[in-house]
Amino acid sequence: MTRTAFEDLPDLMTRQQVAEYTQTSVPTLARWAMESKGPRSLKLGATAVRYKKVDVQAWLDSLEESA
Repeated sequence: MTRTAFEDLPDLMTRQQVAEYTQTSVPTLARWAMESKGPRSLKLGATAVRYKKVDVQAWLDSLEESA
C-alpha cells in the first residue's frame, strides 16, 4: 500500500484517511478522541468525525518536540 503524501490529503480528512496517513488504526484514533489524545477532531452531526489537516500536522510536530 502506498502511503499518501501529506500535500495530497484534503484540508478536512476522515478518520480513515488520518489512520492511513499516520499508520494508526481507526479504533485507536477513536479511542484517542474519547481520551482527548491524538490529533484534535471535529464532530459533524451525530456521527461524522473529521480532522483538519493543520491539526494533524500540529499533533505530529508536537510528538517530535516531546521525543
